[in-house]
Amino acid sequence: MATEASKIQPQRTVEADCLTAKVLVLDDDASFRMLARAILEPAGFEVLESENVHHCFTQLREQAIDAVILDMVMPDRDGFEALREMKELFPEIRVVAVSGAAESDLYLTVSAQLGADASLDKAKIGALCPLLLVVLDR
Repeated sequence: MATEASKIQPQRTVEADCLTAKVLVLDDDASFRMLARAILEPAGFEVLESENVHHCFTQLREQAIDAVILDMVMPDRDGFEALREMKELFPEIRVVAVSGAAESDLYLTVSAQLGADASLDKAKIGALCPLLLVVLDR
């Protein structure tokens, strides 16, 4: 009987999987990265940060990451180029495009056409955690 009991594995719920997800915040703005971390970590997400696309791709190659919060406007490489390459090299990673630029509606619309799983105006950062739960549940 003990053998049978040891074979029983606890069932993991989708919500539990989401709450243990590893999320990489890619943004050149340190304040936004810090704010995203302050919102996501209390909800149980493991949060990594990257200030540029090159560092982000290094992290994606070195470890399993479930989702990327991707700023669409950055100085070194724009988010459009990064999103295209990310979806090509790492198609399983969920991407939430974010923008706080004056033309953010346009940037976020284009990001959806390029394969972003969701988008969010930075002014609505409070919705990041529930949005990630939905994106990771797909």
